Amino acid sequence: MGEEFGKSGLYIDDLYTLRVIDPEVANETNELKDECERFTEKLTDFRRIIDQFANIVEVFAAEVDQEKMRAVGVQNMLKTFSKQRESEQQQIQSEIIEKMVELDKLKIEYQYLQRIESEQQEMIDNFYQNQ
Repeated sequence: MGEEFGKSGLYIDDLYTLRVIDPEVANETNELKDECERFTEKLTDFRRIIDQFANIVEVFAAEVDQEKMRAVGVQNMLKTFSKQRESEQQQIQSEIIEKMVELDKLKIEYQYLQRIESEQQEMIDNFYQNQ
């Protein structure tokens, strides 16, 4: 009798309930449904993880950009300090050269004054000797 029902598309399950679908197919369908639900849950979890990861990457990218801008600022500041130091060094070199030129002039003037003093002393000595 079960075969007659099977030919007409009706089936009797383990609980002796009349079914339109073969009980094995119904069980497999339920298993597939459960597996699809688990798969959907896993996809939802995966999507949530991806969204969290994307947020973390965005925050990290913003921090990297901020740090990069700070590094560029520091680099520019160092270049400015270097140029200032170079300018100061050139200024000091110029002052040294000026002072050396002034020293040379003063040495020449000192030698000239020593010669004049020597000549005057010689004249004074000659004057005293002639008297």
